Amino acid sequence: MLRAVFVRTLKAGVTYEQFKEAWVPEDTDGYPAKVSVSRNVADDRQVITVLELDMSLAEFEDKRAALTRPDALERLAEIVETTELAGLYEGVLDEKDL
Repeated sequence: MLRAVFVRTLKAGVTYEQFKEAWVPEDTDGYPAKVSVSRNVADDRQVITVLELDMSLAEFEDKRAALTRPDALERLAEIVETTELAGLYEGVLDEKDL
């Protein structure tokens, strides 16, 4: 299991709907990931996005472009103040291991 994780702080006045419109692909049929977006309870401008991808790193590289809009980086640059974390992680422990 791979997880792509991003922690971003939105610019003042930016809504979650604007964030969704900037990031979510137009066609989500067959989307290859489970996605969650959460906001920080202490700072509602900070959002964490987690994509769970049940695939190998090689498969991820092949499907990476389909995970966001083609112009997502440009769209996000308009509404995101900072990105504190952006990384791809390989799962090493989950609930079945407890």
